[in-house]
Amino acid sequence: MRLIDAFARHRIFTAAQIAALYFPSAWSARIRLVTLIEMEVLARFRDANRAAYRYTLGYWGAAVHAWRRGDPPPTKAAVALAAHQLAVSRKRCHLEGVNAFFTALHAEATALGSISVTQWLCEDEAASLFLGKVRPDGAAVLAFEDGRTVPFFFEYDTGTEPLTLLTAKLDRYTAAKPVGGARPVLLQITRPGREQNFHHELAGREYPFPVATTAGSGGTLGVRWRRLGSTTLVALADLGLGVRP
Repeated sequence: MRLIDAFARHRIFTAAQIAALYFPSAWSARIRLVTLIEMEVLARFRDANRAAYRYTLGYWGAAVHAWRRGDPPPTKAAVALAAHQLAVSRKRCHLEGVNAFFTALHAEATALGSISVTQWLCEDEAASLFLGKVRPDGAAVLAFEDGRTVPFFFEYDTGTEPLTLLTAKLDRYTAAKPVGGARPVLLQITRPGREQNFHHELAGREYPFPVATTAGSGGTLGVRWRRLGSTTLVALADLGLGVRP
């Protein structure tokens, strides 16, 4: 049920991501995924130029999810169409980037043992905290063994839109009042030069919540985060975002 719930909420994963989230090894994950494909709990597809399959809900996975929610069961045609639309969607690369970040965060936290991801919200769930007025790409809460918790909203920037749209979204964060109170906003900017331009664009600006960025990929918890107004890179745990009980 955990897998079905994860796919219903986050829509798409690779085998490596599923292994990092739910299995002790990549081998055990692949064996289970083959079985779930044969049972039509999951479906999979891949691009011609990509070796890794992408997995999403299949007919029986979608049917079980609908049953648990008390919704009418979907038709096989509707589930197949949803998988096809996801495969060809222009937003798929962005969604995969968001899921890759949170999967890496979970894997790194698990490896350390002193940090746990106690909440991971998808875009719709995060947007519900703002009553739809702001749509973060995701949200999470990290719990540290010293009792601190780090709640945050997350934005994944691929560089396809003007920086003015990204800064305007931060302004909407400021104007909105999310359920549970404001959280820091963490941004993963996939192009290092764009990260520098982002900080230059917002030089002198202040927000009622911390804003921090990281460029590229290669880790989430390490010394790679830069707070707005600073040039120093620090670890996520050292950003000063923690809340003590």
